[in-house]
Amino acid sequence: MREYPFATADFDELPDSDGRLLGVDITSPTASAAWPAYNRLWVKVAAMMLRPGGPVLLLCPLAPEEWARAAEGTADPPRTDWARLDCTDAERRIRLAARGWASDEVEEAIKDAAELRASVEQEFTTDGRSPAEVAAAVARWVDGSSAQHTG
Repeated sequence: MREYPFATADFDELPDSDGRLLGVDITSPTASAAWPAYNRLWVKVAAMMLRPGGPVLLLCPLAPEEWARAAEGTADPPRTDWARLDCTDAERRIRLAARGWASDEVEEAIKDAAELRASVEQEFTTDGRSPAEVAAAVARWVDGSSAQHTG
């Protein structure tokens, strides 16, 4: 039996290890013109994953309004519940600096996090928690969310 009783997919799974999808480095800012089509593709993937009727956890970098734009014109867009993984701004600065991010990039990430906090109430903090603890908390939320909502 699987550890978690739901399907999971991540936006980073479709591109190859070099960030390419169908010959385009979809992970590069130079591909930003292709991002709306990529987001629409994921709306369709999520809808297909939901066909069997079980819950789906989709990990993505989109805010709810970006997902809504991607779902526009979709015949039967999937119903969504939103949550965010988060950490304090101080922790975010430490983590991003350790990855070699420039200070202006870090500050942009801090700004993006603040905007997401304003639009997504459900939070799973990663501060002081192991990945297993965070995953278990998210799994409990997905199970509870799918039990409360159908279709």
